[in-house]
Amino acid sequence: MPVKRRKKRKKKNSNILLIVFLIAIFVSFIIYFISNITDDSDIQISNIKMKKVETKQIVYSQNVSESIAEVVKTLKIPSEAYKMWIGEDAIYFYIGINKVKLDLNYANMLFTGNIEKNGGILLEGDEIGTNYRQVISFKDRSDGQIFTIRIYYAKSNIYKSSDVQLAIVVDDFGYYKGELLDKFIQLNPALTFAILPHLSHSIECMKKSVANGHDTLIHMPMEPMSFPKNNPGPNAIYVHQSSKVIKQKVEGYIKELNLCIGANNHMGSLATADKDVMKTVLTTLNEHNLIFFDSKTTTSSIAYKTAQKMLMPSLENNLFLDTPDTSEKTMNKKIETLKKLMKTKKQIVVITHCTDEKKYQYLKRILKKIEKLNIDVVPISSLFENNLPKFY
Repeated sequence: MPVKRRKKRKKKNSNILLIVFLIAIFVSFIIYFISNITDDSDIQISNIKMKKVETKQIVYSQNVSESIAEVVKTLKIPSEAYKMWIGEDAIYFYIGINKVKLDLNYANMLFTGNIEKNGGILLEGDEIGTNYRQVISFKDRSDGQIFTIRIYYAKSNIYKSSDVQLAIVVDDFGYYKGELLDKFIQLNPALTFAILPHLSHSIECMKKSVANGHDTLIHMPMEPMSFPKNNPGPNAIYVHQSSKVIKQKVEGYIKELNLCIGANNHMGSLATADKDVMKTVLTTLNEHNLIFFDSKTTTSSIAYKTAQKMLMPSLENNLFLDTPDTSEKTMNKKIETLKKLMKTKKQIVVITHCTDEKKYQYLKRILKKIEKLNIDVVPISSLFENNLPKFY
């Protein structure tokens, strides 16, 4: 029995020695591998250290105040809309821009871009109210002076204008968002957008349009004479409905599209010819201090005359720009009609549509032709402004 135990112990010892030997080989391999990596890393680091780093010195040619003055000159801001005063904590600038030509966001970009290009450091930016003022602050890199710019929409009478004003209402927004919407928004800040309620992108369109300086209207869906062949859309107003139902619908439009300054009719050739329907619609709008614009889809419409009798701020459509089509021939005819209207009217309101890319390209082209006329394209709200003094 003792002999057998010694044999087992010998076998066990030899196994342990084999394991130790294998572990030693494995550790040696790891040490060799790591040392090679370290050597390669050292080579890479030494190469990086040996590279010459070239730096380019930035030369600033203007300070912040000069950069502001340059943009003011470029935008042709009149002295009445450009004020500066020195405060304890900053130098303040109050700059009124022409809403017809420029929106606040773009003006902000111009000032910020030029100031930063010339060494100013942007500290902060803020928007006060909805679409009224923007505030941006900078620090002059050279002396640390703080500058605060307040950009706002100047009153329309500050900027020289022609005798005739033209408001262009673009109907049928709310069906889409994205690139096409952005194209219309960026086309001209003076365009007025009419937005259909209860569509997938109605609210988003309203908010984005207002944020970019556009007047917006509720494009109320109303019954046409051709119904049901032509459907005015969801939750429309029909002549068979009671006054209570119609009022509830208009209230719903107003609640949903609460940033709109007024309303106009979508279709509605039958509804706008109905005295009782229009009295209910207009009374409800008037209770909310909203303007009314009669799209005048029929010569039988009594909507505008009814609003006038109610002493309600109102206008009526003078021309459809894009009917019957968007051809060059149609465009030239519309321009000729505009020229005739300019001889008899100081304020003109026209309608076009936003349903597709063709409509956008048509509006873009016709705006180029309108620029050559002695007429100012203005937001529809400008047609209700007056220059009477205000007493406080």
